[in-house]
Amino acid sequence: MKREKNTTLALVSRGLFMKVFSFSKTKVKVFGGFNTIGGNCIVIESPSLKIMLDQGVNFTQLKKFYGFSIKPESVEELREMKVLPPREAYEGVEEIYVSHLHLDHLGSLNIPGGISVYLPSKEVAEVLSRSWWFGWKQHLFPQTLSFTGFKNIEESKRIKYERISHSAFPSFALRIDTEDVSILYTGDLRLTSVHKVVGDPKENLEKLSEDGVDVAIMEGTNFGRRMNYLTPIQFKQIFKELIEKYDRDILFVTAHPLDLESMLSILEMLWENKYTPVFTNIYYAHVLDAMINIVGYEVENELIFAASSTKIRHLDNFEYEFSISSLRDRKTAFFISATGIREIKSIVKLLDKESKGLIHITVLGEPASEEWIIEEKIMSNWLKILGITSYRIHVSGHYHPYEFKEFIHIIKSKKIIPIHTTVPRIIKELFEKYVK
Repeated sequence: MKREKNTTLALVSRGLFMKVFSFSKTKVKVFGGFNTIGGNCIVIESPSLKIMLDQGVNFTQLKKFYGFSIKPESVEELREMKVLPPREAYEGVEEIYVSHLHLDHLGSLNIPGGISVYLPSKEVAEVLSRSWWFGWKQHLFPQTLSFTGFKNIEESKRIKYERISHSAFPSFALRIDTEDVSILYTGDLRLTSVHKVVGDPKENLEKLSEDGVDVAIMEGTNFGRRMNYLTPIQFKQIFKELIEKYDRDILFVTAHPLDLESMLSILEMLWENKYTPVFTNIYYAHVLDAMINIVGYEVENELIFAASSTKIRHLDNFEYEFSISSLRDRKTAFFISATGIREIKSIVKLLDKESKGLIHITVLGEPASEEWIIEEKIMSNWLKILGITSYRIHVSGHYHPYEFKEFIHIIKSKKIIPIHTTVPRIIKELFEKYVK
């Protein structure tokens, strides 16, 4: 394929290339995320600024070199093995902006140099980090193990930003204006939100694009991917139908703790059908509590945290219950982690219920990783023994290819750099076709 005149490949370090897009005085350097899904790392450089957008984990590289028997020894090793962006990417960078908290965008917060880092939510990131103490994720912690020096994106005075819809809350699209180029970075996003709490992503993108932008660095995750297609409306219809036709007073739900939109939609459907949602995992409950506080969502129905100890962290939006067995006569929906089979067994026993005929519903915003698929198979085998029926509903955290034409008309960009996709050439060709 003939390369564009303003595009070059540059060797960064042994075996690692970056893609460089030149626009007069401004350069967009893509260290990660081009021609692959995840591992986004983009540096925008002009005479007046040098900023980084995302600095994510490359899970393809991680799975090549690490597993159950081999663990990384340091952050530097992860950079050397191209799991994290190279040190060279950070040279001269003044500020880093993380669009959302999925690890393929967040990366390690043990960052070279004294660079200012803007997170979508410092509070949510700190809660999330409590799951990093084991395995390779321990290398994601800030060097000081403190989040004190980090800032929220909404504190930035250098870029423009708008909240968007995605399967990780909060998520932002970002606009950077250099001396000669306006650049929109979409991050990962849905064009149709699952819950109104995040607003209308199309309206927010229009605000950010104003009268158009010169360059859009836009994701294309769902292009060329085999997937089960569900709109947010269809997801709600299926979930509602499942629980309306279900005739037992206990069920189990698994959803990604960062997917606030799906979580709130599920909670509202459960309340509507007289179920009391119950959380037994403090990490799971704390993430949700922090996100609810950020958006100012009013919890008007019962939301319970079933505590196993009186020494627990304060939760603003939950009521406390210190004995699961006291819920025996209630209609309850227990939120369980993806590996929570032992929780299910324990809860069924404490409630003195018959497990056969119960249901477990998993709501996915992202395609399952290989590790998650292994865990899911293990859980599925246990559920089968217990006689519990398992359902999986996938509501994508990304826009669908059929929405692409509408997307580019909203942002009114003159050029695009496709990222977070395995088919950048196809996306570029479609863009050129639609903007004629």
